[in-house]
Formats: sequence, structure tokens, C-alpha cells
Amino acid sequence: MDKSLRFKIILVLALVQGIAGLLRGFNWVQLGNNLFSQGLLLLPMVGAVAVMRGLFILAVALLYVLFVSAALLGKSWAWWICLTVAVVNLLIVLGAVAQGGLVIEGIAWSVVPVILLFYLFSQTGSEALKGNKSVTHAPPPIKPKSSR
Repeated sequence: MDKSLRFKIILVLALVQGIAGLLRGFNWVQLGNNLFSQGLLLLPMVGAVAVMRGLFILAVALLYVLFVSAALLGKSWAWWICLTVAVVNLLIVLGAVAQGGLVIEGIAWSVVPVILLFYLFSQTGSEALKGNKSVTHAPPPIKPKSSR
């Protein structure tokens, strides 16, 4: 596996973000499950919302893991998965901050998606993730000689 150091760092960052998202999603699901057993109407409804939010965060975290797996396997669709998960993650963070969440927490959860977006739209990242042949340093194709 002849990948650049930048590529490996990007994959580690995405994997760490995915693991952190999994832990956060499980936390929301656990919180929602605890609220289900409380009260008659209001707290179980809040619990259902918390479980749904946790499941959504878990889905995004699994997309990070899918991106890392696809990038390691050299799949060309890894670029699209990374773009999707980074944009969705930023939208989640913006929504949380707009609803009154801590700005510093929003910044912390936005660092990796922003780095991923910069990498995706850089020449190195685009070539590495879209399966461009210039990254593998393949020789140029041989042109057939024309016969007279």
C-alpha cells in the first residue's frame, strides 16, 4: 500500500471522528432509553426524540467508517461518501449551534469535516480518492503505430 502521509492522516482523522460520533450517538440513545421509563407523556416523547437524534448521529458516524473502508480499498465512490458525510456533519453542527448549543463544542465537531472538505477539493485529495491514475504513477499508455 503506497499511500501518502496526508492520505493516512485524513483516514485517521475520519476514523477518530467516526468513533467519537458512535460514542456520542450511543450516549443519546441511552439518554432516550432512560427517559422512556419516566413520566406518562412528555418525557417518553422527549426520549423518542433523543433516540432518533442518537440514531441519526450513529448513521453519520457509520458513514465515516464506510468512507475509511472505501478509501483503503481504493473505491472511486469514497470521494462522494466523504463529501456527503462532511456536509451532513457540518449541517448537524450548525443546527445544534442554532438551537442554542455551545459554540466551542460546535467548533470542535467541525474541525475534521472542514479538513476533509479541504482535502477533497485539493489536487492531492481528489486524485487519491477518485482513483486517478496519476497517483499510482502509471506509465503513459502506448500509442499504436499507424501503418501505411
